[in-house]
Amino acid sequence: MQRKKRTFFALSFALGALLIATTAFADIANKSGYDQFKDSIKRTAEICSTQLDSFTAEYSMVLKDNGRVLLSENSVNKYDMVNNITETITNSQRLNGRSFSYYSYSDKNTEIRRPDDSEEYYVTTYLEEKEPLQIDNPFTEDEAKDVERIIDALVGGLRDHVQVEEFADGSKEFYGSLNEVQIPALINAITSFQVKQEFSYGRQNDLGFRLTQDIFVKGISGSASFNSDGLMESILGTVTISGKDAEGNTHELTLDLLIRIFDVNSTEIEKPDLTGKKVIKEEGVSRKPYSEKLANPEKYIGSYKNDIIIEKDGRFVKIGERKLEITTLNNSQIAGKYTEEYKDGYQEYAANKMEFSFVGNFNDDYRSATLEITDNSGTVQQGNIFIDEYRAKIELYLDRSYNPLRYDPTFSPDLD
Repeated sequence: MQRKKRTFFALSFALGALLIATTAFADIANKSGYDQFKDSIKRTAEICSTQLDSFTAEYSMVLKDNGRVLLSENSVNKYDMVNNITETITNSQRLNGRSFSYYSYSDKNTEIRRPDDSEEYYVTTYLEEKEPLQIDNPFTEDEAKDVERIIDALVGGLRDHVQVEEFADGSKEFYGSLNEVQIPALINAITSFQVKQEFSYGRQNDLGFRLTQDIFVKGISGSASFNSDGLMESILGTVTISGKDAEGNTHELTLDLLIRIFDVNSTEIEKPDLTGKKVIKEEGVSRKPYSEKLANPEKYIGSYKNDIIIEKDGRFVKIGERKLEITTLNNSQIAGKYTEEYKDGYQEYAANKMEFSFVGNFNDDYRSATLEITDNSGTVQQGNIFIDEYRAKIELYLDRSYNPLRYDPTFSPDLD
């Protein structure tokens, strides 16, 4: 959940509430609460990217369907600009109910990460110090003004619903709310389209439903606090979307979003103590572009697996495992074999099980290779394999003819 998030839920909040936007240009005496809020957001981006020695940013999101939590995430990101150190801690509950956590730490010479579903810490020591820490300001990008104009046009008269209260010390608080009657038809049309795209058949398998009709924004509310320097302290927003699934059942989706910036110029980051932890070390690595050769490629030789899952009686059932064996891997070649094993009671699926060997060569991208796949009958086809150093996983992509069941291309190390 390192994730730059482009999901519908974040977009709907931005489009609906439109309390988190870009910048406007007008004399301060004539500025509405909406325009002042946009200026404050831009000011915050400038301060964080150019002026602070350290700070902590927290992002929290909860998505509910009729009060039931579908998805949640909390991410705390710490930045020490002076000492060139960052730390990220993320905890999430996915749409299928499965929880995961992620941790990363980085300083001038070291990177430590604990990927999802792993008890192991991967420690990389670099030969060169990393470049000074920089935080991008999105409002300096070329597209920022165009995005601003689009959002302003979409907001229209809604800007009158953003209220501002200024206090004696110069700090400000913004707040506003809209009910379904006040939501413009254009925003509802965009929301309906985006919901249908997001709740596609693939996502439906996770949610258990797919919204198809009568989709509209039911309500929006939000508030934001900025200190006397113009730096954001918190933004809290809620958007509620109503819709019906193919069976006519009504679903009320509620997204709660909280963003905080705190411990300004007082954030401290300690290097984690890995005593007693499972540690995989990678030392003497050069800080080169991502397309450079794999460091210690032989460590990827071994067994990998993932689950074979079907839907039965309205539930997901594991019927077997996919096995991936990497027998050769260096910076020029990769080779291995793929097999499937099925549980007792599901042997009918084994009649079409996949078994094949493969070889491939790395070219300019030393993490991705085109494969020559040969099955037991001698038939040769192509595939692609990708070495995911960041998550310590391997992704194996096959031709569609190799897809009798839902195929999962991501394989995790079999460390049992």
